Amino acid sequence: MKLVSGVGEKPLWSQLYDELVERIQNGTYKEGEMLPTEMEVMDEFGVSRMTVRQAMNKLISDEFIKRMRGKGTVVLKKEYTIGTTLKSTFNGISEKNNHKNRKVISVTYCKPSKKVAEFFNIDLNKDVLRIVRQNVIEDKIVSIHDTYLNPIVPLDDKEDFKGSLYEKLKAINFAITSINEKISCSLMDESQKLLFNISRDEAIMCRERRGYSNERGVEYTYSMYLSTGYELVIDLM
Repeated sequence: MKLVSGVGEKPLWSQLYDELVERIQNGTYKEGEMLPTEMEVMDEFGVSRMTVRQAMNKLISDEFIKRMRGKGTVVLKKEYTIGTTLKSTFNGISEKNNHKNRKVISVTYCKPSKKVAEFFNIDLNKDVLRIVRQNVIEDKIVSIHDTYLNPIVPLDDKEDFKGSLYEKLKAINFAITSINEKISCSLMDESQKLLFNISRDEAIMCRERRGYSNERGVEYTYSMYLSTGYELVIDLM
């Protein structure tokens, strides 16, 4: 099976992800069984190792599969899960935010978590740029954004990140061409209350975003929003 590339088509990794999910859900790949190796998937679909790894990382993130050291990749059992897939074609993605309400808390280098390292396809000992920002309205913190950039992106800790990150990436030829997100809701724990400087019980929306530039993962952002006043808008173009 060959995937389709071209203007207006979904990224190859996303097409591959959809096909592998379909095979898991229809029983082609059964619970507890091993998935084909990276090389076998590359040969079947005619794609690069990077494309295969991006699709596999998304499957791991969505808890369809798990890597077993010394064995390979196994299909997990899915229980009590409701999934929604939005498919669209588009020319670009832009951030919609009021920059006047945004505060940059820190811009530092750090070692990536395992999840971030796998997404960027880098070693755990490779430094990545970390940007922590807040949105503040009437002296109230309403959202916190913890962003990591792939080391291939030519930005450093001397940059001004108060404005649009996506505009900045576009200006250096790393425009975000596709994203995938996972959104969840929960009650704040004590550490999150400290971050938002509140003491009462409050629900928060958590958003895990992976940004791709021409199929390569370049941006990973974990965001938390106060549920009061939070509105999710999805534009399909």
